[in-house]
Amino acid sequence: MLTRLAFALAVATRPAIASPNVPLDDWRYDQLSSMYARGVVDPYLGGFRPLTEARMNELIGGAGEPPSAWWFRPVSRALVRLLAVRDLERPYSTPSRPRDLVGLLAASCEHAEGRPCGAGGGLLTELDSSIGYQDSLSLSTRLRAVAGSSAYDADVSLDRVYLNATLGPLAVEVGRDVIALGPSARTSLGWGDHAPPLDQLRLSTAEPFELTSSLRGSVVYLLGRLRDPQTFPGNLVSIGRGQLDLGDHVEVGMMQMLQLAGEGAASIGITDFVLEHFRRRDLSASETDSSNRRVGFDVSIRSESFAGARFYYQLVFEDWRDRFHHALRHDADHLAGVELAALGPHALVVELLQTGVRSQEHTPRVTGFTNAGRVAGSPLGPDARSLYAGGRLALGTMTLAPWLEVARLSSDTYTFIVDGPISRATRGVAELRFRAGARLRRPLGHDLSVELDAWFEHVERFAFERGARRENVGVGVSAIWRPALTLP
Repeated sequence: MLTRLAFALAVATRPAIASPNVPLDDWRYDQLSSMYARGVVDPYLGGFRPLTEARMNELIGGAGEPPSAWWFRPVSRALVRLLAVRDLERPYSTPSRPRDLVGLLAASCEHAEGRPCGAGGGLLTELDSSIGYQDSLSLSTRLRAVAGSSAYDADVSLDRVYLNATLGPLAVEVGRDVIALGPSARTSLGWGDHAPPLDQLRLSTAEPFELTSSLRGSVVYLLGRLRDPQTFPGNLVSIGRGQLDLGDHVEVGMMQMLQLAGEGAASIGITDFVLEHFRRRDLSASETDSSNRRVGFDVSIRSESFAGARFYYQLVFEDWRDRFHHALRHDADHLAGVELAALGPHALVVELLQTGVRSQEHTPRVTGFTNAGRVAGSPLGPDARSLYAGGRLALGTMTLAPWLEVARLSSDTYTFIVDGPISRATRGVAELRFRAGARLRRPLGHDLSVELDAWFEHVERFAFERGARRENVGVGVSAIWRPALTLP
């Protein structure tokens, strides 16, 4: 089956369509979810986001004639956001529970694609631009400027810049860009929207490829350079994912992530690099350790009997071991969810999450599986459980998206015996987080919209200290402009 897919990718001759990627927080992804729930479109993601503008238009309609020469969009998206936040950050690694993982646990930072976050007041602006030639090549950028207090010090940065093309069924991208992998409507256990844009070279199917009349396949491979802080500066991440769509109801995927190489790490040549994807050369967790591996599996099933409900489950292992049930119970991340995207004009998402006791940690790469100080997977970090429920309510021209979440973070410690069991060594204090929030979106015309969001969080036993309580709160207002202006 894989041979047939590879051959088809090599010989297919569909026209090339290159265009900028649609931001992960674009409301059209919600529209596509609703269309899939109603059976209007077949499985369309292949377990990977973002989609390109051309692919998005193909799915929801509105695709025009391809450009005949050079084109330029000086402003494809502009955002102005004003924030006021009180959010006491805490490191994943605390005095009560040290961990081999950098980064901060903060509600204001979660699912923010690496944007500035934390306590303070700030003004954030973003400008997306793109240029391309015909339908074969495009270059896109996002320029960000920040000003404010505390976590929002004045800064101007090129948040993302990437070159992409779609050559028949093969998509190619190089540059700094965001990615999200897996079936979830919200949380990605492998790599998701919590992490900042990644410097990468990416190859993938442009859309699910038809293998038989009832079977389609999607593959994506990327090689990226993780941004500091890193234990071994310049270390790489290699991510491969494959997915099969069975009919128009079932999606099954598998993913592998490798963190390897870097300044000061064990040397690795081209041959070893290839072989490392099939076996770890050294798994001693010592100075000679060859890589950090995460392996995941997922399934998504759409039901026609109850408003097009989509049930999904994702499982990601931090490590393999002979006693599989110990790895499954203690050393793996689990995510179960249901998405009801066609409750009339409304929608509902419920997710139950449990992360492994050392999720995204590693020795000797004690900065863990992170990019620019943010974890790649679940922002709750290791040994956490949460229940999340979020909705989307259509109120005339407005959309209201309320949500609730309860999270429990454990400070228990465990012993890991090589080729042996995992057992709890000590029971520690648990931290509890109770959260609620909402986002209100109002279009002000065809190209302009405003969004107002607010959230509140109560924390019990903050940083695993008995009696320590915290209240965090944040308010933001955004204006987003998406002009339909393309210069020939």
